[in-house]
Amino acid sequence: MVSQGQGGHEGFSGTPLWKIKEQYAAQREASMAESLAYVAARSKPIVPPNVLVDGICMGGAGAGKPYTRHALVKDFRKVADRSKVDFPVTGLFADQAPIGLYALFDGQSSASETPGHLAAEYCAKNFHKKVMDNISSLPANCTSETYVKAALVKSFEDLDKELIETQPDIQDGCGAAVGLLVGDMLFTAILGLCDGLLYEVDGKVKPLGRTQGRPHLEEKQRLQRAGVTLIGTGPGSQIQTADGQLASVTRGMGDVAWKKTPNGVPVLSCIPEIQSTKLSWAEKQKFFLLNSRPVAEAFAEQELVDIALAFPNQPRAAVGEVVTKAVERCAPTAQCTAVEVWLLAGGFLGMAEEVGADTKDEGPAKKKQKTTTDMTSARLRHIMLKFQEGAPKTPDGKKVRSKAEAETLMRKIMRALNEEAKELKSKHRGRKPEDYALKSERFTKLCKEHSECPSAQKGGAMCGDLGWVSKDMQSKRGGNFRELVAAMRPGDYSDIVTSTEGLHLLQRIA
Repeated sequence: MVSQGQGGHEGFSGTPLWKIKEQYAAQREASMAESLAYVAARSKPIVPPNVLVDGICMGGAGAGKPYTRHALVKDFRKVADRSKVDFPVTGLFADQAPIGLYALFDGQSSASETPGHLAAEYCAKNFHKKVMDNISSLPANCTSETYVKAALVKSFEDLDKELIETQPDIQDGCGAAVGLLVGDMLFTAILGLCDGLLYEVDGKVKPLGRTQGRPHLEEKQRLQRAGVTLIGTGPGSQIQTADGQLASVTRGMGDVAWKKTPNGVPVLSCIPEIQSTKLSWAEKQKFFLLNSRPVAEAFAEQELVDIALAFPNQPRAAVGEVVTKAVERCAPTAQCTAVEVWLLAGGFLGMAEEVGADTKDEGPAKKKQKTTTDMTSARLRHIMLKFQEGAPKTPDGKKVRSKAEAETLMRKIMRALNEEAKELKSKHRGRKPEDYALKSERFTKLCKEHSECPSAQKGGAMCGDLGWVSKDMQSKRGGNFRELVAAMRPGDYSDIVTSTEGLHLLQRIA
């Protein structure tokens, strides 16, 4: 049998060979177009989200290892690239959209009577891997807001299952507060008694996790199927098992004894409260906070906002103030942790514009307002405080300032200068900050009083002046010196800067 047809030019399917060749050609062209699109997307520079972020943990006297852990992945794409993991190139992930992952895990948000540190530590080390795996597994046509939310939920489920099934030595549990930035979309996931909030420019505060975690907020049918009883009403309510165990939390990671129950229905759920927000960045939203259980219970939301607003664009100072005040209000053993992500002006393309300037990119991004500069140097002045850890006294018997003490003093200085900056802005309304940056009388006074750099002895407007500092010199100072200078515009004050010399408050002059 020569062929299935009569002409001798048909394939085994009966389709003419010319048609088969045409189909193969179309498939090759589609495959080539897909490959070219992938290469084009991957050829764009990897940049982090245009934010400033920091987190601090304090307190827990005598607690040993910390109950709370935070993991800040400032450039999630770079981490994935180094791990040979490919993120999608369509939908929310198109054009190499910057991605950042900010997570906090708190062992004090546990169903166990005694908080532990093991579950929080394990989750902090492994959560980003689950998110990476689940995002990279999204098909090209499933990269919308809904599917990213689903990927986040699955990441919690996968990590919880792994924790319970592969880590028999970990019997404690933890809550979580997570923020995932993908381009201009913010996804938040709050689990247990941790908390978070998003602050908007018009004064609105958007709660991120207060509809779950506590017994009086939970789905009663699930709890009844699990064989537990609700004790009390309101925020102080608890759940009680048939054998008399009590817990004030109903969602969390780990806590294996509360997951493997006799009737097979877990008491605790590992599903977080998920929200998504389309960001307008500094035009509408200013920052979001992620808080451990003690911080969430110590403050009303507006109190947290007021503290943060005293330190604009200064997340290290803001969270330092938050946790310091929280420690004063909480029990001595409570560990207070907070993470702030401050959204910079210019949107998620802000950092891409700086990279584009460095690479001589003449594309559309260059037409947008820049939030950073492409100069090779920055004119700076500063106030510097020295500190030393691990040595309470110098050889001559003088007490040495610790880093925590140095940060406390620096926040006091920053608060005073921020208040003056508001006054100067009002007085010089309509003018650029750099036009009146050197008019601060308070800076000169505080610099001469506190700065431990020889530049503090200079007179007048030159007090604290470092001159023009190149990017190489910024890098050589170590710490986060160059990173924070890059985010500053002329006239701005920096966040708390750490270098090999000590702590700095920088002001960019030009």
